[in-house]
Amino acid sequence: MEAQTWQHSAAVPMVRLPEPLTEREITALDLAGNGLSIKGIAQVLGISSGTVSWHLKNAYQKLGVGCRDDALKKARAQHLIRQGTVCPACACKLG
Repeated sequence: MEAQTWQHSAAVPMVRLPEPLTEREITALDLAGNGLSIKGIAQVLGISSGTVSWHLKNAYQKLGVGCRDDALKKARAQHLIRQGTVCPACACKLG
């Protein structure tokens, strides 16, 4: 999927908008933000650890960050994920 482009006026060059995060990338970030490891996220989502790493890497790239902490801060600031506690057994929100 290509990133969308738009042009404000003839005097302003085209700007490439960042690609939005997928639902799976947001879910992986949300679980990571609640303290789950890559292995824990994989178990909750029923996918491999490698796939979780792939989703998180893509999310970091789209957010323009290089580490988990920065990704979580930016995702929270953009209201993509919420702070809270998640049940490690079933990923339901606690409190």
